[in-house]
Amino acid sequence: MRRFHVLALIGIAAAAACTSSSDPGADPAATLAGAPGTRTAHGDMPGTCNPDHYVCPRAARGFEISPVPIDTHGKSNDEIVQIGYGSYLVNASSACGGCHSGPAGFLAGGSPFAIDHDGHFVFGRNLTPDPTTGMKLTEDQFVEALRTGRDFNPGSAGMLVVMPWLFFRWASDGDLRAIYAYLRAIPPASNAVPPDHKLGLGLPPAISFSGTYDEGDVARVLPPDDGSLGPNLERGRAIQPLAEPCGVGNRARFERGSYLANSLGTCAECHTQGLPGAPLGRDHALRLVTAHYLTGGTVFIVPPPLQPVIHQNRTMAANLRGAEHGFFHEPGVNYHLFAQIIDTQSHVDEDPPRPLGFPMPASSFRNLVDEDLRAIFSYMTYLTPALVSDVPRQDYARWCGGDADCEAGETCHVAADPTIGNECVGRACEIDADCDTCQTCSARSCAAPAPDSACVLSGA
Repeated sequence: MRRFHVLALIGIAAAAACTSSSDPGADPAATLAGAPGTRTAHGDMPGTCNPDHYVCPRAARGFEISPVPIDTHGKSNDEIVQIGYGSYLVNASSACGGCHSGPAGFLAGGSPFAIDHDGHFVFGRNLTPDPTTGMKLTEDQFVEALRTGRDFNPGSAGMLVVMPWLFFRWASDGDLRAIYAYLRAIPPASNAVPPDHKLGLGLPPAISFSGTYDEGDVARVLPPDDGSLGPNLERGRAIQPLAEPCGVGNRARFERGSYLANSLGTCAECHTQGLPGAPLGRDHALRLVTAHYLTGGTVFIVPPPLQPVIHQNRTMAANLRGAEHGFFHEPGVNYHLFAQIIDTQSHVDEDPPRPLGFPMPASSFRNLVDEDLRAIFSYMTYLTPALVSDVPRQDYARWCGGDADCEAGETCHVAADPTIGNECVGRACEIDADCDTCQTCSARSCAAPAPDSACVLSGA
C-alpha cells in the first residue's frame, strides 16, 4: 500500500514523548550478524590506526568506499588517517558526488543547476587536483569558502549558491580540512567547467562567520575548535536548531546525530521550507524557519535526462517530524526499518517497494558506519514533534513514455514544458494528498498541474 510520506533525505525526524528516556537507536534486531543496517568497516587502510579510536573505523571505511584510487605516496600516518576520514565524509555523510560528479568523472564537475526561471544557473565545480581545470584553492581558501560562501572564481557575481555551504559552515575545522586532504589525493580529471550565470541576482560577496550558532530558536556559542578529528559532540549540541529536548537517553549519540544532520548531512536543506522567495529555505536573516524544520514540502524537478532512467519527474520532500504525519509516526517504524530503507534505497515496507525519491542520496548514506546512522536516527527521534506544517506530503510524480508505463486506469500526460516531463495521471483520489507531487484531485481523479502552478514553479 502506498504511504503519503516519501523518505527523501537521511535527516529523519520522529516524535518520542518528552518524558521518554529510552534510546530509540538501540534496536537489538539491527545488531544481529547480517541484519540490514549492520555496518562494520573492513577496508584495508595504509598505515596504522588505533581500532578503538573514533576516527579509525571511519577512515578505514573511507578507503573502502572511495570510488577512485587514493594517492598516499609520501604521506605520514596521520595524513593517511586524515585522507581516509575525508573520503568517509565526502562519500558517506555528505554525498558530494551527487552534484560534482558526471560524465567527465568523479568530482570533475560540469553539471548545470538552475537557480530560477530567469536564466540564472551555476555549474558543479571540478574538485579534482587537475592543475589546469581542477580546484585551485588553498586549504585555507577552501575552509573560507565553506564558512562564508565566498566564491573565489575570477569574475564571480556574488557568493556560492546551490552548494549547501550554509550547512557545511557548521562542520568542524578538522572535518573541513580532512575533506580538502581527500580532494587533493584523488586522481585529477581534466574538465573545464563553464562560468556561472549569477549576474543580476544581487548576491553579496560572502557572509561573515561568527563563533555562535544563531540560526535556530536558541543562540549557542560554538565550542573551541583545535582542528583535531573527533565526534564533535559539543558542536552537535550547539548547532541543533530547536530548543533542547527533554528525556534524551544517550547524550553522546544524540549530539553526534545532531552534528551529522545539521552540518555535513544537510538534512534541512531539502526538508525545511522557508519564507517565500528565501534562498536555500531560509529567511534573509539566515535563520532556519524552525516551525517547518524537517516537515518537508520542498519540490524538486528531476533533471530531464534522468527522468526516463529513474521514472520520476517531480518529487516532494517528506514530512519527517510532524506530530501526526511525520514519517516516524507511522506504525512499525524503528531503527531496523530505517536502516533497511537506507541500505536498499527503497521503501521496503511497501508492496511493491518503491525506490526512494530524487534527490535522496541513499547510495552514499548507506556507507555510513552503523554507529553514525544510528546516531542520526536517535537525534531525530528525540526532536520535539512539529505541529506547524504537519500535513501529508505527496509521492513523487512518475515519468512515463506512454500509457504502458502507468498503472491500470491511468494515462500518460504529455507535458507542454519538456523540462517538467510527462507524468502518469488519472488515479482515483479523494484529496490532493492521494495524488503525486503537485497533482490535484479533480472529480476524484488525479490531474497534472499547470506548467505555471505555484507548486511547480516555487517548489512549495
